[in-house]
Amino acid sequence: MKMKSGVEQAICILAMLATQLNQRPLKSFILSKRLQVSDSYLKKIVRHLVVAGLVISSASKEGGFSLAKSPSEMTMLDIFEAIEGKKSAIQSSHLAERVFFSNDHVIQKENEVLNIFGEAERLFKRRLSQFSLNDVLTSHDYEKKQFDWVSLTDQSVQGKAGDSSNDQK
Repeated sequence: MKMKSGVEQAICILAMLATQLNQRPLKSFILSKRLQVSDSYLKKIVRHLVVAGLVISSASKEGGFSLAKSPSEMTMLDIFEAIEGKKSAIQSSHLAERVFFSNDHVIQKENEVLNIFGEAERLFKRRLSQFSLNDVLTSHDYEKKQFDWVSLTDQSVQGKAGDSSNDQK
């Protein structure tokens, strides 16, 4: 099974928003710099999260993106479906029926295979629904921390600029 890279990026975006100091909104350029993706690409990912009701977008000087609900209310299934969509990945073109001359046995076996894949998808989604964003952020020996992603991103950008200038000396 192949999952879009946007799912992983969406989890990171949501984790950053959840751990942002004082839950202040984050601008897209901060998120894109930290994730090392283009700002336009990041906005496409965040747009999916907004439409899914996981993120709020606020257009103002102090605005940006913030969580629409608590991390304990967001499951990996919510995030996965925000990026991948809710439609089943199990689709048949009924190729076997065309290749092997449609008959009851071919149709029965094709349906068995589709049912196996369908069951696997249901199990996959059920497991995703049992794991929340909060589970990603906390464990028995680690309390959820808060970060000032604006300062951290500014420091990492300045550090990289400083590193490259030192290399040229």
